[in-house]
Amino acid sequence: MRRAIGTLVAMLLAVPAARAAVMAAPGYAVHTIATPDTVEGGVVRRGDAILVGQGPSFTAGAQSIVRLDAGGPATIATGFNSLGGFDLAPDGTLYVVDNCFTGDGCGTTATGDTVYAIPDALTRTTAVTAAGHEVVPPGTIPFASDVFVAPDGAALVSDAAGNGAGRVVRVVPGTATDLIGGLDLVGGITLAADGTLRIVDAVLNPDFSTTGKVLESKLDGTPLGTLVSGLAGGFAAATDGAGNVLVSSIGPFGSSKVIAVAPDGGVSDRATGFGFSGDVFFDAVRDEALVLDFGVTDIVAVCRDQDGDGVCDADEPPTTTTQAPTTTTTTSTTTTLRPTTTTQAPTTTITCTGAAVARAKLMLGKLAPPAGDDTLAFKGEMRIPTSPAVDPVATGARVIVGEVVDLTIPGGAFDPATKTGWKAKHGSFKYHGDTVKVSLAASTKRPGLVKFKVAGKGGSYVVDPAHLPRQATLILDAAAGQCGEAGVAGPAPAPVCVYKAKRGKVQCK
Repeated sequence: MRRAIGTLVAMLLAVPAARAAVMAAPGYAVHTIATPDTVEGGVVRRGDAILVGQGPSFTAGAQSIVRLDAGGPATIATGFNSLGGFDLAPDGTLYVVDNCFTGDGCGTTATGDTVYAIPDALTRTTAVTAAGHEVVPPGTIPFASDVFVAPDGAALVSDAAGNGAGRVVRVVPGTATDLIGGLDLVGGITLAADGTLRIVDAVLNPDFSTTGKVLESKLDGTPLGTLVSGLAGGFAAATDGAGNVLVSSIGPFGSSKVIAVAPDGGVSDRATGFGFSGDVFFDAVRDEALVLDFGVTDIVAVCRDQDGDGVCDADEPPTTTTQAPTTTTTTSTTTTLRPTTTTQAPTTTITCTGAAVARAKLMLGKLAPPAGDDTLAFKGEMRIPTSPAVDPVATGARVIVGEVVDLTIPGGAFDPATKTGWKAKHGSFKYHGDTVKVSLAASTKRPGLVKFKVAGKGGSYVVDPAHLPRQATLILDAAAGQCGEAGVAGPAPAPVCVYKAKRGKVQCK
């Protein structure tokens, strides 16, 4: 019975549906991004690179994943049968699911019914095969629908078995463990702004329509209730910059839409006129949702358009021109800020043997366009070895925030001519620079305790609201263990991170 329901629903999803003109809600605009072949499965974007599935439905080994960027289309993975949702880990590994295996109606397959990890998806120049890149063996997740990479690195996969047998599975290499059970045609999984999960679940009605709801859950699977119910369907999910959950496949075939579910459960249309809206991904940098519509050769992009002129806000020219200052600070030796075009890990690996940062607070501000004015604030206290003595004049300092920030503060005493460098007084230190200020205060009553504050400006940070930074690190002297780490997206008592799109900031406290 479970296999019959799952196969029936999968076949329905594979039916190409004619699409009328997609219309966006007031305050939004629509444009399309052409693809080489019929889109299938999932879509994600980071920077100027889009990763999307394509190929004929339910055909053994006939589906592939392509990357679209300035270099043109490039196939990065092949040999899939029936692709489901995608998610991109911070390190550039693409996680995808395939829900068809030998005997499921797609022919004799080499692999299927599981989740895959495609390494170096943003940069690879040669395609890998699906077979050989399974995270758990083929057949482990018979109705794999969507995948979400959790803050701890595990892949959470929805298994749309139906009839109360649906589940969310927590997957780490070689092991799949049930996280949430008792679900039905469970689909999209996304992280809300408060750090908890939102999960789309639907039931199949006798007339083959579906009725959906959005469930709330902790990351450990503890249920928190229902955000909204009684939806006319429900398939994929993403969280936008305002904290709304975008849900696709609302309505019948041939007349589908994407809705926005507010944090209080209120529902509004985001875009209508799809044949059958499938996977949805939210790009925080462009304030834009990418949506797949089955049976077509393009990606629908629904972007913010506050002035209603049909042009995405991200593509509008600036209303005022700000000239560069007469003295350039972008090449200053006082800081090294991560460029906007990369979210890769720092090139130098640092092992921090210090203790956790206590009383940690982190904020990344002014993240909305234009780039180049982003701010950083990081403070807390850490207990470090008392020998050797703290001496940032000699060692400098470094701040790393996940895959987003890599800020180097050089050593050197304060230079009155350039007005940069470190000032030392009674065991406390202050750094003055063009784009960063740091203060370190060693406790006289509690040996080894150092309180710190870091304030930076002029950065260009790329933040994915679905994968907020998981760690912030201050390094004074790594070899001496003079460093501390704050887990800013973990369980209590770690700080809770919230993405506030309207104010363009991430705040963890």
